Amino acid sequence: MKTKLLSIAFIGVLALIMINCSKDYDVKSDVQQDVIQSPLANYSFIGNPLGKTLIKPGKDVTKTIKFFDATGPFEFDFNVDGCAPAPYLTISGKGNASHIGYYTVENHGCYDGVSPMLGIITAANGDKLYTYVASAVQDQITGIWTYHYVIYDGTGQFADVYGDIYMLGTIDFENWTWTMSGEGEITY
Repeated sequence: MKTKLLSIAFIGVLALIMINCSKDYDVKSDVQQDVIQSPLANYSFIGNPLGKTLIKPGKDVTKTIKFFDATGPFEFDFNVDGCAPAPYLTISGKGNASHIGYYTVENHGCYDGVSPMLGIITAANGDKLYTYVASAVQDQITGIWTYHYVIYDGTGQFADVYGDIYMLGTIDFENWTWTMSGEGEITY
């Protein structure tokens, strides 16, 4: 019973995130602008300030990045200060992708429908991509989720990177796991 209630709460809060994200801004164009007018402007991001991507004229390379099946657990913590009464969501996992090889991923944030879900993808060599979830939509017939991640900075070979990743996946509420794959473009 508790699992089903948490599942319903999870879907409800995710729906609020989707509504808020789709109303406030078009992420793909905003990531390359100097100022972003959205709830994200009130949060601290790792690396370059969001929307202040440092573009190196004539030196940027855009590549397609493919994420093969990735999987991992997720959990809610209802005891994190600053999130109550909403839970704090942590999603972790691992997978394999072009340009980065084997990687680990962690997404986290207050699951309140307003706060951003921030993420870090750590490549096999330790280089990082910093992301946030711009939108998440579930197909009510198939149950498949579509996620739009914005990459707003990185480290190592991905310093000053920006781009978009579109992932498809499932969420298993009985076992508290997720599975995703997808692709996108990164420029660095």
